Amino acid sequence: MTDTTERPYNGRARRTIATRAIRANVAQRSGSGRSDNSGDGIDSDGGADEDGSDGKLTFKTYTDPEYGYRITYPADWTVEPEVPGGASFGARVGSAGAVVYVDEGLNLTLGEYVAAFIDDLAADEHVRAVEALDRRDIALESGETGRAVEYVYRNGMCDQRWQLAYLFVLDGTTGYTLGVDWNDDDPFREIAVRIVDSFALGAT
Repeated sequence: MTDTTERPYNGRARRTIATRAIRANVAQRSGSGRSDNSGDGIDSDGGADEDGSDGKLTFKTYTDPEYGYRITYPADWTVEPEVPGGASFGARVGSAGAVVYVDEGLNLTLGEYVAAFIDDLAADEHVRAVEALDRRDIALESGETGRAVEYVYRNGMCDQRWQLAYLFVLDGTTGYTLGVDWNDDDPFREIAVRIVDSFALGAT
């Protein structure tokens, strides 16, 4: 077991989950919740227009100016850079959102890096009935191997089922975490996987 002093999260996963739940609840109370999910990049008929050929879904690329990582995200999402080196992305309407964290000075294996997140998630008093859905390795263009995980859980803050898709990448002693979270009622998984799979390090 890795010494907890080396673990990078320190409740960060819990804060992300809480933020998503609070925002979703506010949207529902204001009448701008999942009944109109166009802000999540989902067609009105509930299907994902992955190529954007009918104009309903387009993507932008975010490149971090300091660390050089990049991801694609729905063009109508908001983007807020965060220190140090991270960024948060959110749908203007609906539950979905994404976040990138950068951790420096790590002395962990990729498996330990993932385990740190899972432990943090399990320690959250608001996360219940966690179920693992998928775990796979992703080969990045720059040569690194990332590990993607998907979970479903019941968010105790709003008593709803939520899903998350996270990617973990180590580049030397620098760790990158890309996470996408959404309400299980929203048909968002295909887009979440596309966001996760888009992560890249280095210049284009």
